[in-house]
Amino acid sequence: MSHVTPEMRRIMVIAKKAGKKTKEIAEFLGVSRKTVWKWNKRAHHPGKESFRDKSRRPHHINKKITPLVENAIIILRDSFNWGTQRIKLSLQSPPSYIKYLFEHVLGKWKNVEISRQTINNVLKKHKRNGSPYRGGKKSWNYFRAKSPNDLWQMDVKGPFRIEGKKQYALIIIDDNSRYILHCNIYDRIKTEDVVHSLKNTIEKYGKPKKILVDNDKRFARKFEKWCMKEDIEVEHTPPYYPQAKGKIERAIRTFNEEFLKLKKVFENVLSLLQEFIEWFNNHRYHMGIHDYPANVYFSKNVTDVT
Repeated sequence: MSHVTPEMRRIMVIAKKAGKKTKEIAEFLGVSRKTVWKWNKRAHHPGKESFRDKSRRPHHINKKITPLVENAIIILRDSFNWGTQRIKLSLQSPPSYIKYLFEHVLGKWKNVEISRQTINNVLKKHKRNGSPYRGGKKSWNYFRAKSPNDLWQMDVKGPFRIEGKKQYALIIIDDNSRYILHCNIYDRIKTEDVVHSLKNTIEKYGKPKKILVDNDKRFARKFEKWCMKEDIEVEHTPPYYPQAKGKIERAIRTFNEEFLKLKKVFENVLSLLQEFIEWFNNHRYHMGIHDYPANVYFSKNVTDVT
């Protein structure tokens, strides 16, 4: 009991040794007979130490932050510049290529669930906490399409180099769900490639009401003419205003951070593209929609999917 001081415990033992009954001692000190019995049993030797509370510290502590987990956190931070939430998810349920990276560098890997604060403490310990990007956050007017296929966003990423070869990526996402509808790598991209990719995407997912693009010449008159024929409205973003298509820009940034940077640690990174898309759509929790993109897209999408 918390109100039983070490001095009271000493009195219990002294009184018991003097021949007093347990009941009398308990009534005098205002404690239970069990308490008197317990402290007389515990007092194996004289001295103040015998009457102090025992430590509640467990004999064995299983630390989640083992050297293995700590090294995994640093590897993800240094390789991809990921924040605490993305590191947390990758430790908890990594895609196969990240698990391969762990096992290739660290040995046998077992998934672990730890808090973002714990991860941040590790990053702080190694002086890697804080945003890796300069300039800080800015506030923009938030817009989100009401339903899947109301609005698609499309953009070209590149040029970038993979295995010494110049490449481009065409990415199409659904504005409402952030679901990646199309993502492919090209040696070069012309308007014909954009139209062909868009046509295949529509055959698979249905037709959008509107497509948001920038002022790239590949999205100009020839592209607009094809969309008009398909009864799809084309909207161009204002020049020098990338935040107007912020969702596709964020998807491209994720593509850069979570796919293109894989070439630093993997050979033949292009073979991992479909796995990355599967991971992004179905297993990567999106903090912008507080769900997985596939859940949102397919739960609300009433368009017939062929």
